[in-house]
Amino acid sequence: MRNILWGFLLWIAATMIFRFFGHHFLIQGHYILLLVSFLMAIPLIFVVTYPYYHFMKISDSNRMLAAIQIAVPGMILDIFSIIFFPLVFSNLHNDTLSYFSAWLLWAYSLILLTGITLKRK
Repeated sequence: MRNILWGFLLWIAATMIFRFFGHHFLIQGHYILLLVSFLMAIPLIFVVTYPYYHFMKISDSNRMLAAIQIAVPGMILDIFSIIFFPLVFSNLHNDTLSYFSAWLLWAYSLILLTGITLKRK
């Protein structure tokens, strides 16, 4: 249940960031800004997952399950964020919906990738 709660809190935080600041980096035709936002997601996702795994003492064998439990609440809730995009993200132009959706897929993929544990010899 803690993992699901953590995923829900991350979803709230990300939704608020896009709601209040998304218009600064999701701009139609500004591909450098879009690329930077995708690249910045990598350390951001690692910072909100790996320390969480360590703090919660999630074993390597349970990390994939934890990653799934963290990602799923946001994935489900973002269905509604996308359906009601103009209402939820009134600060973003409708043309940026594809950028936003791609960024979400990227971020959730990164969360799921943190669940993969490399075996040490």
